[in-house]
Amino acid sequence: MSLILISLALLGVLLGGWLLWRQQGAAPVPVRPAARPPRAMADAPGARATTTPALATTAPAPPAARPAMPPAALGSFHWAEPAALAPDQRQALQDAIRHIPRPPAALHQLLSPQFLERASSSELAELINGEARIAAKVLASVNAPCHGLKKPVSSIGQAVTFLGLNTVRSICLQSMLESAFKPGSPALKQAHDTIWAASALASELCTRLSGKLGTPDAGALVAQVLLSFLGHLATATLLSQHAGGQTAAPTGGALLDRVRNAQDALGLGPSEIGGLLLRQWGLPETIVDEVRAIDRLLVTAVGEMPAATGQRLAVAHLCARLGEQLAVGAAISDGGLARLAAEQALADDGFYLQAHLAAPALARLPEHLQAPDLTGGLRTLQQGMQARG
Repeated sequence: MSLILISLALLGVLLGGWLLWRQQGAAPVPVRPAARPPRAMADAPGARATTTPALATTAPAPPAARPAMPPAALGSFHWAEPAALAPDQRQALQDAIRHIPRPPAALHQLLSPQFLERASSSELAELINGEARIAAKVLASVNAPCHGLKKPVSSIGQAVTFLGLNTVRSICLQSMLESAFKPGSPALKQAHDTIWAASALASELCTRLSGKLGTPDAGALVAQVLLSFLGHLATATLLSQHAGGQTAAPTGGALLDRVRNAQDALGLGPSEIGGLLLRQWGLPETIVDEVRAIDRLLVTAVGEMPAATGQRLAVAHLCARLGEQLAVGAAISDGGLARLAAEQALADDGFYLQAHLAAPALARLPEHLQAPDLTGGLRTLQQGMQARG
């Protein structure tokens, strides 16, 4: 009898261990460890040996162990907040930002929640027609050779119909904001041009991807993605001034490295500098916080915000990073965007991004990134930029 009891006890221990292992493999991760990758993942070139990619273009890979903590470079990094700066350092930064001109007053109307949520094509066309320079920019964009139109578009209403509401809104935003950044050197102009190209590609990708994902308030998210590049423009300007106008901030490479370099030189990273600039221009605090949060996903773990917010920011963050890669010539070939996304999630500074992308609501993201209409539209935009450059 004692032998039977011992055998049953041993069997119970083994069964309990097996169940615990299954639960650990399937349950959501805690706040700091990254979430388990989605089922639609597969290995990508350059993947860490112990990591399953967050995005894939092929068949699912079997579950693999993932580091519980972020890589050392990310784990040791501290995100600087404006409130933590010494008063004189913060004042000097605000004084420098104050010299960046304000954009037209129409920017506030274009970014108002009411306009983003409910503006019709006719209302947007009416706003654009009141700004001659912006209207010319929209018409030039729609009639660009890359679109191959047989008959030129001559009205803003037709341009909105052809390009789409969010795309035209992004063109308007960029046109309004360009007047605030006048590069004083060839190096800074090249940096600004690259950042503007990245913002346009990122906002177009966000437009198309949000539509496929059914993202709520997609217009607001697209605008926020574009606005998230303002901090990078301002940072390039300030770093150029810091170096006596001889050099400009690098516009490529890992976001973690760029934020660290900006913090070392200026006290704050691009996202926080962008937040100071948007406040200086009088934009609502809700918009400022939502824009700042896009780049800040770099250090934001799953569980630090509502799941829906994290998923929304993950899409915005991914679009911003992919836009930067496309702006410096990354190819949009078959499956190319999905591969770029997988590599971004596998990079050291993609540790938390990968966890947010593991949400079930984003399971079809790799499929959408390979959709012909999405890749074709981005390729057309990229080729048009390269032709103008």
